[in-house]
Amino acid sequence: MSATKSSQELRIFGLPVKWASLVLLTFVTTWTIFAIKLARASSKEYLNSSVVLFTELFKLTFSFFFLSLETKSPFLAARSFWIECRYNPLGMLKLGVPGLAYTIQNNLIFLSVDLLSAAVQQVTYQLKILTAALLSVLMLKRTVGRKRWLALCVLVAGVMLVQLPNSDGLEGSPQMGRALVGFLAALGACFASGFGGVYMEMVLKGSSTSIWLRNAQLAIFGASTATWVVLQEGEVNLTRGYTPWVWLMAFTVASGGLLVAAVLKYADNILRQFSTAISVILTTALSALVLQDITLDLTFAAGTVLTIGATFMYSGLLDHFLPKWLL
Repeated sequence: MSATKSSQELRIFGLPVKWASLVLLTFVTTWTIFAIKLARASSKEYLNSSVVLFTELFKLTFSFFFLSLETKSPFLAARSFWIECRYNPLGMLKLGVPGLAYTIQNNLIFLSVDLLSAAVQQVTYQLKILTAALLSVLMLKRTVGRKRWLALCVLVAGVMLVQLPNSDGLEGSPQMGRALVGFLAALGACFASGFGGVYMEMVLKGSSTSIWLRNAQLAIFGASTATWVVLQEGEVNLTRGYTPWVWLMAFTVASGGLLVAAVLKYADNILRQFSTAISVILTTALSALVLQDITLDLTFAAGTVLTIGATFMYSGLLDHFLPKWLL
């Protein structure tokens, strides 16, 4: 009771922490897509894999900073990290699997954003709900009810509608090929995201270890995997082609991942879905009005509405409007 009260009294910029984290998450989720677009517009030479490496290093720095705040001392934070790694090496090694998955996910996200419009990529990426549900059934033996299966079908239909404008009049053209590769990259990122999340749930279920300590460990594996990818590409100068926009993109992606953890810690998943829906709407509007990389029509609008509606249905926000036999 006291813990709940203290979390409600904690404020950021005058807002309760759960609402502040949600506002920040909505802003960062929306801004991330445009940060990647602006970074690529400012430079064609940087490698996505090197950005992933610096993103993981930023995450490691941020996680240790918040762990220091949690333990009241950088020394105590380092001590708790050392104790956890020394006396629970198996627990740390298990994080290598999601670390690899998230590294693949980030590389595929960068690729999909390069090839798709901001709005199409953002809506398509909501398929991560489908992959997470399917992998939960397979890996955690979890049961998915009729309502959620229907929501997943609606989600797939929405994403398919969103993809249709990309293919109109583009058959056999280079643009069609780019759109297909971008879609497959976004789909791959969804599977990597779903697998990493479900595996993390398997590993951390019932664990009392600090979320910031786990994030620090995860960032170490992510940075190690990203370093291996960079070396495989034969790149020596990690900052080749970097501009201030590229650094800002890496910083934004890193902070977004930690904000998700903050939302789950101080708010709940339902509020997070609202943040996702608002972000999709904002990204779509800005993509059409600012970047002008997509023309909105009824098909795209219908697909976006179905995708957001499916997200709400899956999270239980529409239960009052659904027949009892479906619940």
